[in-house]
Amino acid sequence: MKRLYLCLLIMLCAPLMLGMGSMTGDNSPDKIPVTEKKFNATFVDQMDVVTTCTDVSIEGKTFIDGVKGKGTYTIPFEEIKSVTFFLKEGELKGFILLKNNNKDELILDKDYKVYGRTHSGTFQIGVSGLKKMIMGE
Repeated sequence: MKRLYLCLLIMLCAPLMLGMGSMTGDNSPDKIPVTEKKFNATFVDQMDVVTTCTDVSIEGKTFIDGVKGKGTYTIPFEEIKSVTFFLKEGELKGFILLKNNNKDELILDKDYKVYGRTHSGTFQIGVSGLKKMIMGE
């Protein structure tokens, strides 16, 4: 009888114990994607909170990509001075000011996340939560 209770206890606890490993997986807030090139940026979110970061990436990439017309465009961080984000009717637009003072506009994936490192830890935010991204030198 004791064996039956022991087996039942193990069967009930096993799923809980196995699921605990996911708490420290790839989505852990203390981990950010590592990129070959290093970029700095200052972010202003929808509540006007300003955060300055190093090791900046969008979904682990060092470029912004989006749609214009029927085409998909990518603009490397090296070319970007700033991006102003505007969410309207479920569509996220990025108004991009390039370092050569040209401007571009892309429709961005609103589910993308931005990652960076601050003086006190790591930083993550969805691009739809941003007002502006200002690239550092």
